[in-house]
Amino acid sequence: MRIQVLFGSQSDERVYAPLCQSLENIANVKMEVASAHRHPERVREVVTTCEANAFVAGAGLAAHLPGVVASLTKKPVFGVAINGAFGGLDAFLSIAQMPKDIPVAAVMENQIEILPEILKKAKSFNQSKIEISWNPYRSEVPVLAKTLQDLREKAGVEITWVDPNSPECQGEIVMVGEKPQGKNVCMYICEKEELKNTDLANEFFAVAKTGGAWVGVNNIVNFLLQIKKMKEALS
Repeated sequence: MRIQVLFGSQSDERVYAPLCQSLENIANVKMEVASAHRHPERVREVVTTCEANAFVAGAGLAAHLPGVVASLTKKPVFGVAINGAFGGLDAFLSIAQMPKDIPVAAVMENQIEILPEILKKAKSFNQSKIEISWNPYRSEVPVLAKTLQDLREKAGVEITWVDPNSPECQGEIVMVGEKPQGKNVCMYICEKEELKNTDLANEFFAVAKTGGAWVGVNNIVNFLLQIKKMKEALS
């Protein structure tokens, strides 16, 4: 496995140095410092010419680097939200809340240790079906029931429940009021009306600090696409 790591600033070394060290236990890792705003040509060159199976990109403030990387590759991209202004809230939302069809799985700075585990277990993902986790005791709650229905309609393959801590788990659905139970790519879900409440952003942020690699709120398309990209590139 080959992983390309890109961070927006040399000042982020306190994050990318231990990250690269941990990733080297599972893959051949290359590291580059290049800002999406100050060095866009270099970012494009690195992404389009390297032979990586996956990318990990980190930035703070208006953290556009992971999204730019995702726009330039069909490989899976993971974004690290660097703590800065607002404790990293702005960076996290910039990374997690990507438009449909351009997924980035956002990880908080304090959760980078889950990335090697997510990438490693992707190597053995089941290709014929999607094995994900959700709270089975709340399957009849309307927002979860509708999400599962939409997932099955869009996936085109069988979707089955699996324990969130199982090595077979490809992703996790987390409802408002819950926390991720495993080390997985996660989707946060809520009623559509709740998206009008700005307090939800703070709740989402607080949950992300407890774990998970997040593809945004109610973004079924990106959740499925991130899993698909991981299967194609890593397994």
